[in-house]
Amino acid sequence: MKKIAFIGLGIMGKPMAGNLVRAGYDVTVFDLVEQPVEELIRQGAKRAKTVEQLIEGNEIVITMLPNSPHVKTALTDGAEAVIHYAAPGTIVIDMSSISPNVTKEIHHAFQEKGVGFIDAPVSGGRVGAEAGTLSIMVGGERHYFSEVKDILDVLGGRVMYMGGSGAGQTTKICNQIMVAGTVTTMSEALAVAKKEGLDLYHVRDVLQSGGANCWHLEHKAAGMIAGDYSPSFKAELLLKDVRLAVDKAREEGLELPLLRKIEEMFARLVDHYGGGIDYTAIFQQICDDFEQAAK
Repeated sequence: MKKIAFIGLGIMGKPMAGNLVRAGYDVTVFDLVEQPVEELIRQGAKRAKTVEQLIEGNEIVITMLPNSPHVKTALTDGAEAVIHYAAPGTIVIDMSSISPNVTKEIHHAFQEKGVGFIDAPVSGGRVGAEAGTLSIMVGGERHYFSEVKDILDVLGGRVMYMGGSGAGQTTKICNQIMVAGTVTTMSEALAVAKKEGLDLYHVRDVLQSGGANCWHLEHKAAGMIAGDYSPSFKAELLLKDVRLAVDKAREEGLELPLLRKIEEMFARLVDHYGGGIDYTAIFQQICDDFEQAAK
């Protein structure tokens, strides 16, 4: 089986790396935070203390990092970036959600070194990462995709090839436009029901029975109603994704007025409650806004 180096062991990366270990892959991990490294070592992963040590002897490199600057530093721009150590024939899979333009820059840099690079952002949150049921959207050369499809199948329940470099990231942007819009409009509906004194669980059940039903109603509404905002996907990360979408639209000369408003709402949420809270706390922010308006 292929030998894998895995960089980034946060809410998503740690369970993803763990699934690869359990599937029998030889996995070496690297993260600046020690705790997830220790947990994965107990599961059977190997530790690398430097990026050079991490890359040595591994055919596949996977990154799962928060944003474009983190990915660029780790892969191409940093003094200890992967590009300095990856041998020709290595395949790098970036599973972070970042700018399609940055993705294309990284792809070009690796291409010049004879290193394969695909973008493979995911959807499904912590639950999907833990269960190995993520939706994975892949961009890059198809032959590289074919070479790593077995690895992606361990991590995802649905793995889709979308096109050339950046196509995975563009698809993820479209996904996040829908996620942000759905959770926000659902939160507004529940906040109206709460303001009118309705039983929110009954409201959820009614909405689920008709055309308003959606993934968020089925999987997130109960936690939102209960006020449980322990992070499965941090609000600051959805805000980052929304801003990527707004920037992409601006580059294409497109106006997304609804998404611009949603961007403002999530910026306020992050400012009030901190970026580490779950993105579904937009419901709490909307309820707060209603209360403030009533004063």
